[in-house]
Amino acid sequence: MAILVLSHPLPSAPFVAALQALAPDLPVWTEADTPPPDAVEVLLAWRLTAGVVPRYPKLRVVCSTGAGVDKLLAVPDLPAGLPVTRVVDPQQARTIAQYVVAQTLHATRDFARYEAQQARAEWRRHPVRPAAQCRVGLLGQGEVAQAIARAIVPLGLPLALWGRHLRPLPGLEHADVTRYTGEAGLPALLASSDVLVNTLPLTEATRGLLDRARLAQLPAGAWLVNVGRGEHLVEDDLRGLLDSGHLAGAALDVFAREPLPRDHWLWGHPSVRATPHIAGEARFEVVAAACLDALQRCRAGQAPQWLVNRNAGY
Repeated sequence: MAILVLSHPLPSAPFVAALQALAPDLPVWTEADTPPPDAVEVLLAWRLTAGVVPRYPKLRVVCSTGAGVDKLLAVPDLPAGLPVTRVVDPQQARTIAQYVVAQTLHATRDFARYEAQQARAEWRRHPVRPAAQCRVGLLGQGEVAQAIARAIVPLGLPLALWGRHLRPLPGLEHADVTRYTGEAGLPALLASSDVLVNTLPLTEATRGLLDRARLAQLPAGAWLVNVGRGEHLVEDDLRGLLDSGHLAGAALDVFAREPLPRDHWLWGHPSVRATPHIAGEARFEVVAAACLDALQRCRAGQAPQWLVNRNAGY
């Protein structure tokens, strides 16, 4: 009985090495192998396609290679009772927070303007934007959003969070953070965000959330930073708001289609900073440990840690 790694488009070798380092006697297969169907107990995967899960009748659990599980839950033949787990890596949350802080400061300190001046050999100073004009709005309240909030607060930038319901924010109990919830709270969050940061999980309720109508509620000159999922954003709606000048720019690390096609307009737009899904990645050893722990718990008849709520989508 063993693990099948289906990590494409991510390379499988690092996951295999991490699993074998922790459990050297446990067989581990990849897409390149043809394991006996009855021997596969775990699928460690980033995405699934129809027909894969039914091949393995002894399957105990499906483990995500990262925090997101939308590409696993979307498969139509995923049995209702099959556990699906995700990865929670505090270091991944911190690296995503670093990315967001870097993009936020690039926007609010007008570094793009100075980069353009450098290209012209132009020495010209501009007033530093007041903190009151650098309001950061966070969509989400999970581990990543909390890490971002803890990184933003010491910078002295006004911070607000939005979620469907209020959740505790460890380490931020005494911080000056504005909270918005529910459909009624979303417009207020948008209207008060000079930098909007999306960290939401992808569900049917959040797919396409960042469309023209909602992005237009941001203040003129606002920036969007998306480290959630590409499918949250209606990319062509963003283009219209960038071209009209309503939005000053966007920093995007996730896209509706990945890899982003070479001829996609986002690569060359002067107001877009595009990166290839590198804001944060769960460490291979953390993924492997979580996968093996899920297998052990399932063998013992226990619920795995970081079990996904299939109804909620995360």
